[in-house]
Amino acid sequence: MHYSSIVATARKIRSGELKPTMLVEETLERIRRVDPQLDSFATVNVEGATAAAKEADREIQAGGWRGPLHGIPLAVKELYGTAEAPAAFGSAHLASNHVHHDAEVVRRLRAAGAIIIGTLRMSEAALTDHGPGLPTPVNPWDESTWVGTSSSGSAAATAAGLCFAALGSDTGGSIRGPATATGLTGLKPTRGMIPTDGTIPLSRTLDTLGPFTRSARDCRIVFDVMAQRETSGAALEEGPTSLNALSPAPGGGSLRIGIDRRLLSTVSDAIREMVEVTATRFAELGATVVEVTTPEGGQLADEWVTFVGREALQDLAELYPEGSEHLYGPEIAYVLDQGRKATEQDLERAQNAAELFTGETDRVLEQVDVLLMPTIGAPSPTNDEIATMRESYEVWNTQVMRLTCPYNYSGHPSLTFPTGLTPRGTPLGVQLVAGHCQEALLLSAVEAFQAETEFHLHHPPQFA
Repeated sequence: MHYSSIVATARKIRSGELKPTMLVEETLERIRRVDPQLDSFATVNVEGATAAAKEADREIQAGGWRGPLHGIPLAVKELYGTAEAPAAFGSAHLASNHVHHDAEVVRRLRAAGAIIIGTLRMSEAALTDHGPGLPTPVNPWDESTWVGTSSSGSAAATAAGLCFAALGSDTGGSIRGPATATGLTGLKPTRGMIPTDGTIPLSRTLDTLGPFTRSARDCRIVFDVMAQRETSGAALEEGPTSLNALSPAPGGGSLRIGIDRRLLSTVSDAIREMVEVTATRFAELGATVVEVTTPEGGQLADEWVTFVGREALQDLAELYPEGSEHLYGPEIAYVLDQGRKATEQDLERAQNAAELFTGETDRVLEQVDVLLMPTIGAPSPTNDEIATMRESYEVWNTQVMRLTCPYNYSGHPSLTFPTGLTPRGTPLGVQLVAGHCQEALLLSAVEAFQAETEFHLHHPPQFA
């Protein structure tokens, strides 16, 4: 049951075959049994989830089914405010940072009937390093493989079947990286599409909230609630969309997928081959693959720490004050210091680069409907390989940030999904990028892909 889709589980709940109390009880038992090996949960909401499940039982039995998330256990990254648990932001010294009210998106999930099963660990302050004195979530596919940051707990818990979906955040790639690392479907929506009220910000300009799920259909259900889009029982019945009639261009036609082979020449052979194979599979399913040239994102990756550091001063300086560096990791101190050193010229340079990147991306998306791109330059890196990358910002930016963070600046939505396994059995994945507010197109494209492939149905063997 723990790897059942939201769609299949909601059908059983709606029909009365499955009660939310039973589902929550089994989910809590799996968390108790499995999470000590993964350290994905910061808090587990036993009392609140149990009470919410009983209420869901009563409502559904009385004919008050609220929709596909009614009675479904979800979890949220610990930068979301919740009534039950601290928003500790990945820091041990913030373990008592209890805001006592739900973030707006959490409120929307509860209104749709979702049951918040707990809060999930993250890297400190939504940066890259995990906080001192706290465990680092483990990738359920392989403990020596990178689980991604900063939404590490969100990815680990969803991939291991400890919740049916999780909420994360993405300021430079923190949904897309962990989703790729753990074989999930993760959506970074259009910037501003999802309200951030009630969450702890890292960068108010770049922060974007989004879901981790095990399929694009499940992702659509959670996203619709997050964005307050219409969702109903019809979501349980709709079949996959054909790529032959998916293009939103005038006159319609098959989905046009852009691929930049110049960009692919800058990543590893394994990643390049995986992207090409994925493009071929899309073509076999009816899409038209078009060669394009995408703008270079390297400058924005290089500007990221300075830009984020300047914005973080508005919010993090109070949580991480000077003189208390012993309470938190050195990365936070470095980022805040870079923010203090930033000049108006530095910010203007970053903003100009972002405007240029956005305009050039929009022009490419006039030629195609979506862009098919890697999310990381090396296939499923190990923790040791990540540690080596982290020794140099130049290497880190080249391997990781330049492929994801530019779309935080530009605000374009991106959907990451699994496309295979490495020879050692760990996940591979890609991202599709579309025009602003084109989340439905991304989700439909990947729904069609997943209807004909089984990559999203693979689960960590150790936690079957």
